[in-house]
Amino acid sequence: MIEQEVTKAIEWIFESYTRVPPAKRVGFDRDVRHPEWTRWLLDAVGRPDESAYNVAVTGSKGKGAHAILLAAILQAAGLRVGLFTSPHLVDFLERLRVNGMAVSNEDFVRLAKGVRETTKEIPLPADQYLGPVGLVAVMASIWFREQKTDVNVFELGRGAMYDDVNRVRHQGALVTPIFAEHLDKLGPEWSDVVREKLGVVTEDTTWTVSYEQDAVVERMMEEYFSTRHQTWRLLGRDFTYEVVCGTGGVCSVQVTSAKGETLRASMGVNLAPFAGNVAVALTAAGQVLKSLDMGGQTLDVSLAHLAFPGRLQVISKRPTCLVDGTIHAVNARFVVDWLLRAKPSGKVTAVLSLPDDKDALGVVETLAPHVDGMVFTTCSNPHLRYTRDLVALAKEHVQSVQWEPDVEVAVQRAQASAKPEDTILFLGTQSFVGDVLRIFEVPTKSLWHAHQIAGREPHWFGN
Repeated sequence: MIEQEVTKAIEWIFESYTRVPPAKRVGFDRDVRHPEWTRWLLDAVGRPDESAYNVAVTGSKGKGAHAILLAAILQAAGLRVGLFTSPHLVDFLERLRVNGMAVSNEDFVRLAKGVRETTKEIPLPADQYLGPVGLVAVMASIWFREQKTDVNVFELGRGAMYDDVNRVRHQGALVTPIFAEHLDKLGPEWSDVVREKLGVVTEDTTWTVSYEQDAVVERMMEEYFSTRHQTWRLLGRDFTYEVVCGTGGVCSVQVTSAKGETLRASMGVNLAPFAGNVAVALTAAGQVLKSLDMGGQTLDVSLAHLAFPGRLQVISKRPTCLVDGTIHAVNARFVVDWLLRAKPSGKVTAVLSLPDDKDALGVVETLAPHVDGMVFTTCSNPHLRYTRDLVALAKEHVQSVQWEPDVEVAVQRAQASAKPEDTILFLGTQSFVGDVLRIFEVPTKSLWHAHQIAGREPHWFGN
């Protein structure tokens, strides 16, 4: 059956990585990763990444959200868009999309078989491995070329300079907020993390659009770009935005640059907390359109039908159930904004899955004034660790706190004990988000409600 072939293809993708002893995979990325093999593969299969205009997305927070928003905006502007993201939420095939729709089982298996044959020719040393995400990025590049996409958006992993996906040639770069994260892989200092992330700017990259950054990061970026001739645009310095929410659950984000350019996107009120992300994605889309000689000065698009899976997504009502990848205080503030807009009439319970490397204290302190109780749980990902006593931590802020180690039991009990007027917030790491979507049987094959919207001609102000 085709499902079994998909499973075998996924197993092969991780085969090279798991073959190498764990000790050879531990350390800083610059010492243990070899993304040059991804470039070798891309060259060996005919350089499919040169068939379209590519944008790479890096940063510490919101990479997937920005990548999805950029792809959605470009599609709404009439382009055929490939989207590569990682990790997936429910189905591995979500990582490869064209116009919001995931690759088919048949195409995925075919692509994997083709790339696998090419890997047999690679002169790979015994103590090195082919990065799993790099293999999938090569498959995505081939599929995007077959699908004749106009633009492709690639989400990078934790780094950039030694990230396999960064070896996909890209003309544009989008940088989300950079935090002092993954110090054991990108560090040891925050400055090392920034340098690693800025590796997204390659010799092929002509422009970079960035979200607002911490002052330390901004100074490093200023210095970095001072020696380069690429265009660099920073939210708050080179462009600003405003949000207007009207009746009928519709909001709009309007971006104005220092040069007077105007870009706008209308969207559902559920996306209002992501207005800054939308503004950055709009600005990046404007750069793409300008590079393709399609204008981009006064773009106006609609994201009203964007599903945005796992991001402030209401997946059920009576009780209202919302799921979001909340792992630190910044995400938690988005959830609080949503609660203030929704004004729930019943009790609010937060079911939280926060592994050891996430900002549990920030999440708890931010949510505590707005919830009636918290339930802590784990997720189905066996590689994540949950060793902290989060119940004790939360009891200093919330009266009702529980611990349920089985994620399915935690989700089902929360739903069963809630009244129709209550609200349940399922918040935590992406693996947990995937668990919740799977338990609730939420479809994730398409990024658009009622399947995908067709590419259309962009609307320009004044037309």
